[in-house]
Amino acid sequence: MQEQKNEQQKLVTYALLVIGILGIGFLGYVVGNRLMSPAVIIAPQTSLETSVSESHVSTPELTSETGVATDVLTGIRIGQLAPDFVLRTLDNVPVALSDFVGKVVILDFWASWCGPCKSTMPGLESLARSLVSDVVLVGVSLDRSAANASDYLAANNYEAMVALYETYAAAYNVFVTYGGGGIPKTFVIDREGIIRYVGHPASLSRQTIERLI
Repeated sequence: MQEQKNEQQKLVTYALLVIGILGIGFLGYVVGNRLMSPAVIIAPQTSLETSVSESHVSTPELTSETGVATDVLTGIRIGQLAPDFVLRTLDNVPVALSDFVGKVVILDFWASWCGPCKSTMPGLESLARSLVSDVVLVGVSLDRSAANASDYLAANNYEAMVALYETYAAAYNVFVTYGGGGIPKTFVIDREGIIRYVGHPASLSRQTIERLI
């Protein structure tokens, strides 16, 4: 009987000893990790509008001859200078984007075969007509022929748009310059040629345009 009690006491002692060793090891691991871990600094979040305004000069210097911003990088992102291009209208008249410096430009890539383009065209047409003295709607058609684009505009009495095409290859090259992808795709360019909006025309509000006038 005594021997059985001694065996039980030995087992309890060993168990306590093992638990103690494991506990000390775990405590040492936690303390060591805390001492070795670097401090984490969380930077304050900034809005997209703030980050854009800080990434370029907020008040671009303008050339005395053209009125185009000269100290901003050319590109297709908000805050960059919109790439210039030349295309012919459906009436075969050459037009450059830079011809519209001094006005707010809504540059829309569209096609008569594009369902979403058709659904957003009335809104763009109405916006351009109501703000015609300050805003110009420039549409680059990605139709397979000039006739397709011309017939669609005429059938719907869309007269506010400066419709550009020239050839499919020429129009598509401009589209690629502006990032390609899907259509409709719309850019809003301010009076100095700086891009202020990029996205779907359905998301373009009148207030966005009016803030630039």
